[in-house]
Amino acid sequence: MGDFNSSQKVVLIDPPPERIIEKHDVRDYPHLGLAYIAGYLTSRGKNCSLIDGKFQRMHLEIIKRKLELLKPKIVGVTAMTHEIAQAGRVAEIVKDVSSEVVTVVGGPHATALPVQTLIDFPAFDIAVYGEGEYTLFEIVDAIQKEKSLENIKGIAYRTAIGLHQNPAREPIKDLDALPFPAWDLLPRSRIYPIITSRGCPFRCKFCMRVLGNKVRQRSPENVIDELSYLIAEYHPEFIHFMDETFTVNKNYTKRLLDLMIENRLHRRVKWDAQTRADLVDYDILSKMKAVGCEWIGLGIESGNEEILKRSGKRLKLDQVMTAVKMAKKVGLKTDGFFIFGHPFETPRTVMDTINFATKLNTTQVTFGTMVPYPGTEIYEMARKEEGGYKLLSQSWEDFNKNIGNSLELVTLTRKQMEMLQIVGYLKFYLFNLRFVDGVRYLLAQRRLAFAILRKVLTRPAEVTPSKVESFHKSSRQGKP
Repeated sequence: MGDFNSSQKVVLIDPPPERIIEKHDVRDYPHLGLAYIAGYLTSRGKNCSLIDGKFQRMHLEIIKRKLELLKPKIVGVTAMTHEIAQAGRVAEIVKDVSSEVVTVVGGPHATALPVQTLIDFPAFDIAVYGEGEYTLFEIVDAIQKEKSLENIKGIAYRTAIGLHQNPAREPIKDLDALPFPAWDLLPRSRIYPIITSRGCPFRCKFCMRVLGNKVRQRSPENVIDELSYLIAEYHPEFIHFMDETFTVNKNYTKRLLDLMIENRLHRRVKWDAQTRADLVDYDILSKMKAVGCEWIGLGIESGNEEILKRSGKRLKLDQVMTAVKMAKKVGLKTDGFFIFGHPFETPRTVMDTINFATKLNTTQVTFGTMVPYPGTEIYEMARKEEGGYKLLSQSWEDFNKNIGNSLELVTLTRKQMEMLQIVGYLKFYLFNLRFVDGVRYLLAQRRLAFAILRKVLTRPAEVTPSKVESFHKSSRQGKP
């Protein structure tokens, strides 16, 4: 793989979007996962740089010029499923700059389908599945010392006789042992992300649980140390707590909030978090508000209890109503997240969701469409045409929750889902007499709104047996 010494550089890249349509295509804060990996690499003496295409608003040509200047020996790229094709283009650019560069892909898509990712995108040399800190360090170290990759857990890679996948790596047990994210490798931001834990214990069929099924928590003191450092060094205006379920352990959360008060951090920065409606109470919501929380996001998913049961959400609608009422009472703004297209969904059950969301009248609402992300039960159901599902596309770029075209149901066509998205937003704002909020939302999300409207006015592509069978065959090849 060529000569490699400790002075030669590793570059980690979050690819820029192919096009900007919705707010998640770019970010107002830097990539947490890559910054964690960079922090670990630099703490172990590796020369590392970060390129955050979404946060830094870069395009591929700028990234190519930066790579020509940096002259890296290893490039790591992260991607979710709908971004993997763009990540592949980044890898091709890397190889154009120098065919000797070792390219590594990680993130949710590579975690779900490590071998298939290497089949689909020949410009990648290695795929990392699972957490990347220890794995990427071992890859860099092995290449630097010209050692074999065969003993590195959590990777798939190319060999002279084909592709090989090594055994999985155990999740990192002691998160306190990880250095803080290397924010010094990126431009300063007004907003920074932080996590107190990794993993989710719940079994929603539509969620991959990239960080595992078991919750691993940092000590509250370690989180406070990072918050204190962030505030003192970078002076952020806002903090995003990126935990999948912020209040999964209420005693832990209360201890963390107490420490924020003791260290007077609640006077220095505002923040938000997301959690489940059945894991909050008035006391904890009131305390969160007192300690600087402004927003709380709730994954509600459906307004029909039978659909919630079928999706594995295990949530009651009265719990949601109570949680939203309590949040409003203590002065927290609320975000409600819903999905159209659960197993056996129909237009009637989607209308139940729209009506329930309208009744809740959260500060903000998101109506997304179901995506069969690899690594989820929904993905397996869609491949087998269970739950009433029909796959529509074998292009990973269609696996996008708002403007994708990945699947529909026998009882709910793609066009119906997209029309109901429009109905949902109209009813939510108009029935609650929130005309100004509706106009503001439309202006803020105008690209997304026009994209959905264009799709509704265009007949969706037909599903042909050859397309679906081709997709099924491809997916089976890459199943870990």
